[in-house]
Amino acid sequence: MMMLRRDRRALCCMSAALIISTCVLRSESVVAFAPPSTSAAKRRIQNSMLLESTANNGEMVLARDGDRLLNVAFSNLDDRDKYETVLTGLCAKVIDGGAANSKNGLVDPIRLMEESNSNGITIGPRGIISLVDATALASDARIMAKILSLAITNGSILRYGTLQGEINPFPQSSASAFPFGNRNNNNDIERLQNLPAVPVDDRAAEVSQAVLFSGIVGGCVAINAFGGLFGMEDLTPITNLVVGIAITTVVVDNFFDAIVMGGSAVAKMNEDKLPAGAKNMSAPQKEDMPMGIGTGSMTGSVVRGLSRLLNVNTERDCQCEAAAVFAAYSLGLPCFAFQPNALEGASLVIDSMRSEPRSDDDAQNIQGSLDNLASDSGLLKMLIWLLAPVAMELSKYPQLMSSDPCEAQGFVNRLSDQARNNMQYASALLDALPENEEQTNDYLRWALAEADLLLRNNKNIVDALSKALAGGAATVGDCVAILEEW
Repeated sequence: MMMLRRDRRALCCMSAALIISTCVLRSESVVAFAPPSTSAAKRRIQNSMLLESTANNGEMVLARDGDRLLNVAFSNLDDRDKYETVLTGLCAKVIDGGAANSKNGLVDPIRLMEESNSNGITIGPRGIISLVDATALASDARIMAKILSLAITNGSILRYGTLQGEINPFPQSSASAFPFGNRNNNNDIERLQNLPAVPVDDRAAEVSQAVLFSGIVGGCVAINAFGGLFGMEDLTPITNLVVGIAITTVVVDNFFDAIVMGGSAVAKMNEDKLPAGAKNMSAPQKEDMPMGIGTGSMTGSVVRGLSRLLNVNTERDCQCEAAAVFAAYSLGLPCFAFQPNALEGASLVIDSMRSEPRSDDDAQNIQGSLDNLASDSGLLKMLIWLLAPVAMELSKYPQLMSSDPCEAQGFVNRLSDQARNNMQYASALLDALPENEEQTNDYLRWALAEADLLLRNNKNIVDALSKALAGGAATVGDCVAILEEW
């Protein structure tokens, strides 16, 4: 009986403790993070108490809220770690909410960054990585510009846009009235004249021809294999002839040199076994072959198209993506598209020409300002960004597979259309754009050369970035961490 009473008393004590602790927890309010003052912390410790039951005799013991492990651990952090922890948590909520709610979700992280700047507290790498990843979901260049500007002010980002001064401006030739370019340097003009042309890449035609060739050969093979089931045996000789001619033409047209070299080597090794008349024979020359066979002009596009359809090279793709991200970050462009395209580039230029964002697009006032890219230097930076993947791939491979040089020309064409159809931007765009096709080709060649020089001068960090992307788990924030060498 005594044991039962003591158990009941202990049970009542524990119930009372639970009720009191629940009331205390419900009475606490949640506020935005700010480092608490000492007096406020003391009042909170004195006013919030929990009840515990001892294991020995069930007596009620008061325990302070500050003794809880979470509060003790958080109070032991310095202000820098507190801001970083809260910022990381806020950004995690934005990422979990998805792209649809990312703009509204970024309000609190941006306000927290502004607060940390005003207090002179530098945010650590973990918080910045989370913030960049959360901002990337919004796909808004102005919001990204706002975030990067806050991070630069905060002192957490140091290398964004730092290589703009290393870009050589387009040379203004005295022999032609170029409306762009800002210096007349004989060395630069000579360099421009010696630059190779931007590669021509007609991948749509190549893929179309490859599909047509595959369809014809596949159809003939299917008739040979299953024609007997449908009474089509009479077509077998014709299909065999078509397949033989098609394959032979492709092989000879694209591998002529290898065939000649191999045949000459075999003939030389067996020279004593050859008939007397065959010893004096020489291999045919490409120029003497009918219809240009042997030069690749007839079926080269088919082979290139088949390569595009059948070849999947993740490492190659990641190298091109790393080049684009590095070019954008180092030149101060708030666009981290892994595969840059003409539409995004033209949209960024037009958006940069507005001094302030539209009020209906920025109800929460979270968008930043953009540097005006409608200038010769701005246009050159955009073209370098678009051609950086091309420069990377040309430096490592003979054929372009992952990058597309047509995006740069498409970018210029889109801006030209805007200059003709939008009077609001016509004057600024016409001053920045080249006047004719010849000038455009010169500008593209110069941009490609500058992109190649930029990547070669920073080869180690670009290679590190491409390896991280090849791992398959790198985010935009991770790329920033590599670029900042955190």
